[in-house]
Amino acid sequence: MKLDIKGVQSLLLKMAIEIRNILEDNNIPYFITYGTLLGAVRHEGFIPWDDDFDFYITEDYYDEAINLLRTHLPKRYFLEDEKSEPLYFHGWAHVKDNLTEVDFTLYPQDGIYNNKGLSIDIYKAYLRKESQEHNFRIEQHIEYLTRKFTKGLISEDLYHEKVNQLKSELLKDQSEENDKDVYVFPSIYNDRIYPDELFPLSKYKFKDTYFLGPRNADVFLHRCYGDYMKLPPVEKRKPHYSTVTLKD
Repeated sequence: MKLDIKGVQSLLLKMAIEIRNILEDNNIPYFITYGTLLGAVRHEGFIPWDDDFDFYITEDYYDEAINLLRTHLPKRYFLEDEKSEPLYFHGWAHVKDNLTEVDFTLYPQDGIYNNKGLSIDIYKAYLRKESQEHNFRIEQHIEYLTRKFTKGLISEDLYHEKVNQLKSELLKDQSEENDKDVYVFPSIYNDRIYPDELFPLSKYKFKDTYFLGPRNADVFLHRCYGDYMKLPPVEKRKPHYSTVTLKD
């Protein structure tokens, strides 16, 4: 049975609540981010056309959180990472739904993995000094390309071309004088967040439940999206998945 966007969001929310409960029951701090946080702030739930859900966990709790999710998730769901997926190349884990199947027409690389179920990202937030941020992002990108290359997902020529370009962008001087701590996320967004903007975490209404998020969501969302309260043009209001099917 093919699901409409509301049906997809309903399944994602159930999965997200399971993840939240496991983390909170074990005193693992987490926070929602990106479109999930934007949806909570702007819509008190999902962005109307969004079929995604994003959690972040700081690196000092990440391994513990992943092990808990691996062993405590209900049978319907499973943790997808390098231990469960031979071709895994992401630098973070996913939680996936075994009872759904999605089509990745818009993002074909996401369809490489064996399980095609609905997915929730469990991102890792890294605490670094401001001066380290630029090189850290580049190094993370190189590691990402290396994982893809070793899995045979990109050609040797393309790999060396991209890695050499990235290495040329590394900064030699990284002064730590008067450096601030900052949480950095290896992504394309301008999405750093400072500890006093993140903690203490706040509760955000999300439909008829809640999730934890940054203390100062406004500054984070402005960094990522600019005027985040303004809706994007209609032509950009697209879901991630082309179709989502609930298995019989």
